[in-house]
Amino acid sequence: MRRVVIVTGAAAVGASVAVCVARSRSAIGARWRKFDFATSGMPRGPAGWVAAKTMAIGHRPFHAVVADVLDLRRDDDLLDVACGSGGLLQRQAAHVRHVAGLDASDIQLDMARRRLGNRIGAGTAQVVKGDAAALPWEDGRYSAVTCIYGMQYFPDPQRAVCEMYRVLRPGGRAVLTMGTSASDATRSGEPDAWGRGLWSEGDARRMMEDAGFTDVSISYPTGAGTSSLLDALWRAEGVPDARLVRGVKQP
Repeated sequence: MRRVVIVTGAAAVGASVAVCVARSRSAIGARWRKFDFATSGMPRGPAGWVAAKTMAIGHRPFHAVVADVLDLRRDDDLLDVACGSGGLLQRQAAHVRHVAGLDASDIQLDMARRRLGNRIGAGTAQVVKGDAAALPWEDGRYSAVTCIYGMQYFPDPQRAVCEMYRVLRPGGRAVLTMGTSASDATRSGEPDAWGRGLWSEGDARRMMEDAGFTDVSISYPTGAGTSSLLDALWRAEGVPDARLVRGVKQP
């Protein structure tokens, strides 16, 4: 099991913030839910716009880890499900042949379209609104698929995994976040303090294999994402490092 460590200069600041935030866990959770974000996974309104902008900054280090695990190549066609504001596609996939993003948030999609405007105009990128459980692409369209911080919000996560498998071509790779390093067997299937789904390592692996994936591997990118205030807040709420699950669609 591979571990990737990211060290950032903001760790000390984040730790100080985390101590303060941890003391008001329930209050912060209640306020965050008023943004209609934690319960739906979709930023809305002015508060949702601020949350989306903050996430775009906070997720940058984690996107780099995902790209490394996925091993993106120039001849790849990459789909990012729950793409958010398109940060992974813009920063980590600028060299690949074609990129596409799908999300359900209009705020995030507007940001993604601005980020990828040049590529969209050139015909090498696509950003669409849609449902992860019914991806609007034909079988075998992509060579690589990612889904970062999206699975825990899907009403039918198993169906979403099956859809990602369907749109992959033989030999294609997928990297998804599925639960965290603290999601043990006794908590699998239960929501966390923010209303997000949790899976044990065994259940995460089983979901991938049930969809058809082989060569399933799991890693925990320790410290990824601690470069932002948002990630410091999340970690103060008891959310440890995300579990990265990688699978391959056999030829």
